[in-house]
Amino acid sequence: MALGGTSPTLFGCSAVLSALLLLGSYRVVKPWFVTRSETWHRVITFVPMTAYMATLGLVVVAAVSFLPGQPVVAGLALVMIWVFHVGGGVREPTSFAYERLRGRLTWTAALQVTAMCCGTVGVVCLIRDLPIPGRYAPAVFATCLSVVVGLVVASSKVFARVRKLATELDDRAQKMERCLDRLSHGAVADRRQLRDAAEDAWDALNRTLRNKVETGFHQYGTFVIPSETRKALETLVTEAITHPGGPPYRDAIAQLHMLRTACRAKIDTMA
Repeated sequence: MALGGTSPTLFGCSAVLSALLLLGSYRVVKPWFVTRSETWHRVITFVPMTAYMATLGLVVVAAVSFLPGQPVVAGLALVMIWVFHVGGGVREPTSFAYERLRGRLTWTAALQVTAMCCGTVGVVCLIRDLPIPGRYAPAVFATCLSVVVGLVVASSKVFARVRKLATELDDRAQKMERCLDRLSHGAVADRRQLRDAAEDAWDALNRTLRNKVETGFHQYGTFVIPSETRKALETLVTEAITHPGGPPYRDAIAQLHMLRTACRAKIDTMA
């Protein structure tokens, strides 16, 4: 009874002490972190995602090691990787949204395909281990083969989606840039028409920015840029349209240029 009554107390004290230590560490490290360069900030804030990728690799290696002797355990582990990924996984930090976009277009597709591969191999392992009579073996083999073929097709579509998305982003961001430039340097008499064209260009770009990079399902996945970044860009573009040629115009052009630069490596007009 004494032990049962003491354990919650010890747990509570440990939790409070851990929280105090964490707060103290934050107060000590924050001045050092703030004075670091932008590169350091980008590296440090990406550590959780790097740790997630490393952990994912270790789980895959461990699951593969179980394949010969315990295919069910390996299959369940691989399926759980897919479930965790679909459930949200580990989110990328929202800072440096434009600077990280080029990498986001690559690693989101790679993680999606990796999770799909894990889930597919896991399902095949579970199916192959079912106590199915021998006369149904050809049907089981055909089912597993069709699942693998489906995986190849789906993986190809993921990468094609990323290339098509990057191409659309570059095209619509370029149109937005041109509309803002014409609005800022055009004749006052044509300003209403140019403003309408700029608003239409933003509507098209905004719809594209609302897409997920690796999937068409909105229940999970990664947006092109975080929602707060997209809303900030919308505010900036709206101000640039309302006040042509002012500071918002220059800031909007700079951000649109970063968006296009990030997409440049993925452009594929044939996708």
